[in-house]
Amino acid sequence: MATEITFRPGIEGLMAALAVAEQLAAESPTVPSSVRIDEHSGWFVDQARPLGVHMYFHRDEAAVQSFAGRFGAETTSIVDGPDVLTSTAGVLNGVPFRAWTLTDAAATAVAA
Repeated sequence: MATEITFRPGIEGLMAALAVAEQLAAESPTVPSSVRIDEHSGWFVDQARPLGVHMYFHRDEAAVQSFAGRFGAETTSIVDGPDVLTSTAGVLNGVPFRAWTLTDAAATAVAA
């Protein structure tokens, strides 16, 4: 898996992101609740923001962890108000991706 983001302008960038979205979804252990292709403030190549893939798993931390394991990535969890944001990120074929979920912080604290 590539680790560097490649900026591809216009339709080339869109088609690359769609191809990566298809591959990630096909290889994901769990079907994501939604898949989105767009820019992200954390993805830069020089001064440009490439298109990337966002995969959301509705209130399913285990799905994000499983996804991360499948693609050899780490997960991070941070408390954000009443929610815990669990996410993972990587680059596949030069296209950045992120998988994430929000879970209830109170429920997570009780389970721990």
